[in-house]
Amino acid sequence: MKVGAFYLPSIGSFAEIQKGMAGRRTDLYQQMLDELSEQIKFMDAHGFYGVGFTEHHFHIEGEEVSTNPVMLDLYFGMQTKSIKLGQLGNVLPSHNPVRLAEDIAMLDQMTKGRAFAGFARGYQPRWVNVLGQQIKGLDGTFSEAEYEQLKKDLYYDHFEIIKKCWMNDTFSHRSRFWQIPAPNTHWAAHDVTRKYGRGVDENNILTEIGIVPPPFQKKMPDLFQPFSVSESSIRWAMENDVVPVTILTHPEVALSQFQAAQDAANKMGKNYKLGEKIGLVREVIVADTDAEALEIARNGGSIIWCNFFGPFGFNAAVAAPGEGAFDVPNNFESMAERGLVIFGSPDTVNRKLEALFKTLPAEYFWMFTYNGLIPQKQMMRHLELVSTKVLPNFTDTVR
Repeated sequence: MKVGAFYLPSIGSFAEIQKGMAGRRTDLYQQMLDELSEQIKFMDAHGFYGVGFTEHHFHIEGEEVSTNPVMLDLYFGMQTKSIKLGQLGNVLPSHNPVRLAEDIAMLDQMTKGRAFAGFARGYQPRWVNVLGQQIKGLDGTFSEAEYEQLKKDLYYDHFEIIKKCWMNDTFSHRSRFWQIPAPNTHWAAHDVTRKYGRGVDENNILTEIGIVPPPFQKKMPDLFQPFSVSESSIRWAMENDVVPVTILTHPEVALSQFQAAQDAANKMGKNYKLGEKIGLVREVIVADTDAEALEIARNGGSIIWCNFFGPFGFNAAVAAPGEGAFDVPNNFESMAERGLVIFGSPDTVNRKLEALFKTLPAEYFWMFTYNGLIPQKQMMRHLELVSTKVLPNFTDTVR
């Protein structure tokens, strides 16, 4: 099992957030960078697979300040040696896919092959509709059903373009949304391109383009899809060599996703074991005692989850079969009881994870990490305990 930190980088404590406009405070942002540096360097030294950052914009409230995950990856990549760095994930519908492919390829070069990439569809119209407004319908003018279908179509198209950018010296692409190269583009430097490159026809019109540099890795970087919920998304991910990352907590529902992934892989002749090429997410808090862990967890990620994610319907992730997202009690006790938050002493967390992995033996385990809400001293103690007293019982890479 590979273990990573799934960062939703909150800025400042909840007390600071309550003062208002925390996301605009330079002192809190610099504190966040300093604390994350210490945490990620510790994980690098202890064998964690990687760290991934979300992409969100305009979070003036301070709950998730992760405007450019690729830049965060590079910042921490320059301070580490082995840990992988990526995005969980880039919101593809609002991106220029060629520019994004270039950015991640550069990250991979600068970290010498330590980049991974995650791609999501996006759920926050405050910023998706602003950054994507040049695309008809992604500006809030479509119906909800049309809007969701458009994001899905853009996601798949942009994913194909990114793969072409990475895996081909030059390429072309024609789709509903993109014409690459742009039609009838005359290339004045046709002689030099014919001699030293390619992609121009006898009429000096561009036929292909290629990004530079390519990724450092000779293979496709590890790819993830957070969060995969529907069975069709799970199957698409497996068919496209993308690791679906699930957050669902009900054992029956989550197991059905694992089984769908295994079935999709096996239909392609891959003969995967249950949980192979699957990612699983939980918030994990380890402290010296159960009582201390409870206090940290109560004031940790559930504050953001209940106040910010809950209104977007994220409690569907912890709902039982037949239960609606807004039927779930939106409080810490509910998140803990339903298994989204796993906390306790090392012995307690070991027992909880043993039961979880017995049912859901994921190849990738991502720990939700809300850095600012947990004081740094407690966070570093958590990382020490989880790295030395817990995770070595489930993987031979963390030590």
